[in-house]
Amino acid sequence: MKRLLIIPLISLITISCHSKKEQQKKGTVDNLTEGIFPKTIDHTIETSSGMVFTLTEEKLSHSVSNILIQGVNFPNSMEIISTNETDPIEQFNVMDLNDDGFEEVYITQRSAGSGSYAKIIGVTSMSDNSYGEIIVPPITDHDDLSVGYMGHDEIEFVKNNIIRTYPIYKDSDSNAKPTGGQRKVQYELITGEAGYILNPYELQM
Repeated sequence: MKRLLIIPLISLITISCHSKKEQQKKGTVDNLTEGIFPKTIDHTIETSSGMVFTLTEEKLSHSVSNILIQGVNFPNSMEIISTNETDPIEQFNVMDLNDDGFEEVYITQRSAGSGSYAKIIGVTSMSDNSYGEIIVPPITDHDDLSVGYMGHDEIEFVKNNIIRTYPIYKDSDSNAKPTGGQRKVQYELITGEAGYILNPYELQM
């Protein structure tokens, strides 16, 4: 992801159709709706402590989006966190995963195609003084979790937990018929040398 100094969002994105705005703590995005592209959808997300994030998705097509995230009224942060030509947003949620009293924003994305791979973007509040991007290593970076992994993930926000579930493929399996059972992964938010990390670990089924 690229970090940019704050500039007006209207100069970053040319809105070619009506933007939908709503203030909420969680939501899902319908990526199957027919429409004219590009189009821009704005969400205003508020934490329990009253801090606000704007989430802007410029949908270039059904399968490609530009995503921008910006905090509002944080005294020590004036950045836009952005990623371009990425997978569309599927859902977003606000929760305090590390139980420090300050909620984070989590956004899930889903790729088009047979694998339907899911990804997570995270933004953390640092005592509501500043905010920053959470490092989210892909499942394929973890040797034990990547065995038999071929996408088809489901990510759920359950109470104050993030749960990822996906089928396990054996070497002889086709994409449509996994036979290795299912793996369930839970995430914890930890502090590393480079910042906050969303760390996955396997749950026993």
